[in-house]
Amino acid sequence: MKVLKYSLKVLLVIIGLVVGILLLISLFTPVYDFDEPHPFAGSRLHNPYEDMDSTAWLQCNFHAHTRLLMGITNGRRNTEERLDSVYQLLGFDHVGISNYNHITYYKSEDKSFIPAYEHGYGFKKLHQLCLGAEKVWFIDYPFWQTLSMKQHILNCLGKTCRFVVPAHPSIMDRAYNIEDFKYLSNYHLMEVLNRFARSPEHWDMALSNGHLVYLLAGDDAHSVDVINDPANRFTMINSLENEAESLYHALELGRAVGVSFPLDVTETETFDQKKQRLHDNLPYITKVDLREDTLIVKATKPIYQATFIGQGGCVLSTLSNVGEAEYVIQPEDQYVRTVLYFADETEIWLNPITRYDGEFSLKTARLDHISYWKTAALWSTYVLLLGGGLVIGVRLRKRKI
Repeated sequence: MKVLKYSLKVLLVIIGLVVGILLLISLFTPVYDFDEPHPFAGSRLHNPYEDMDSTAWLQCNFHAHTRLLMGITNGRRNTEERLDSVYQLLGFDHVGISNYNHITYYKSEDKSFIPAYEHGYGFKKLHQLCLGAEKVWFIDYPFWQTLSMKQHILNCLGKTCRFVVPAHPSIMDRAYNIEDFKYLSNYHLMEVLNRFARSPEHWDMALSNGHLVYLLAGDDAHSVDVINDPANRFTMINSLENEAESLYHALELGRAVGVSFPLDVTETETFDQKKQRLHDNLPYITKVDLREDTLIVKATKPIYQATFIGQGGCVLSTLSNVGEAEYVIQPEDQYVRTVLYFADETEIWLNPITRYDGEFSLKTARLDHISYWKTAALWSTYVLLLGGGLVIGVRLRKRKI
C-alpha cells in the first residue's frame, strides 16, 4: 500500500512538473505586432499552371499515420508496410507518412521520399504538417494559443522544414480561427481538403488578404484497412519526375490540385474495386489557360459544374454541364480560384489566379514583427506574479509550521 501511495505521489509530481513546464513555455512566448495586409492588386495575372504538362499528373498523399509508441497514437492499426501496399495498390505515386511529432524513415532510399511529420499536442488539434523536415520541433502550446503563439510556431517550424502547412484548420470547431489567416504569414501551403475537415473559408481569408497560399489535400489516414480511409482526399501534382525535389518545386509553384474522391457509401467495396473506380472515374486537368483576361479550364471528363470563387470567398460564376469552363476575370477580381464537380461527385480544387504588378514573386510580405517592449512588459508581469505567488506560498507554509 505504501509503495502504491509513493508511486502515485511520484506520478503526480511528474505530471505537475510537465504541466508546469508547458505552462511556462506558453507564458513566455514573444508578443508579435502585425502589419495590415494588402489584397492582391495589379494589371497582370499570374497563372500557376502556365507551364504544366497535362500528361504528367502524379497521385500523392502526404498525410497518413502508422503505429507509433506501442499504439498510443491514432494509427495503431497501420504498419508502414501495410499503408504503403494499400496506396500502391490504389495507384498512388507518392505515399507519405506524417506521424505525430516523429519522422518515419520508411523507404527513405526512394527518390520520392519526403521526410514529414505532424506537429502539435494541443487539445483542439491545432496542428501543422511539416514537409521536408530536417528534425522534429517538439515545443507546442497545448492549452491555448494566441495569434502570437500561432505565428511563433509557424516561424519556428519553418526553420527546420521545407514547407510548414496548417493542417485541417477548421477541425474541432475551428482549431484555427478564420480571422487568424488575415494576419498569419511565413507559410506557403494550407491543407484545405482533409478527410475530417474542409477549410475553404480559411483559405479564402488568406487569399483575400494577399497571402499567396497554395492548397494541399490529405487523407489523414489512420486505418487503411477501412475502405473509405485511403484515397478520399489527396493531392495531384503536375511533375514529370517523381522525385522529392521535383515534388517540392511543383508544390512551391502551385502546380497541383486537390481532389475529393467520393466515398463508398455502402462500405462494401473491395480495394480492387476501388482501384478500378479510381482508374475509370478519376478525371485529370488538361487545360488551365489564360487568354488575356479569360480563364479556361478543361478536364478529361465532362464538367458537371464549375464554380469560380473570388475575394471574400464570393461565388463569381457557376457553369453547368460544359466541356470546358470559362470565366472572364473582371478588373475588380483580385484572385480567382476554381472548383470542378463531376457527375460521380468527384471534385477537383485548383490553385488561384492572382493579380500582381512588376515582377511576380512567390514570396509574400511578412506581416509579423516581435514587439520587444510588449514582450518585456508581459514577461515582467508574469515574473512578478509568479514571484509574488511563490512568496505568499512560502509565508503560508511557515504559518502552518
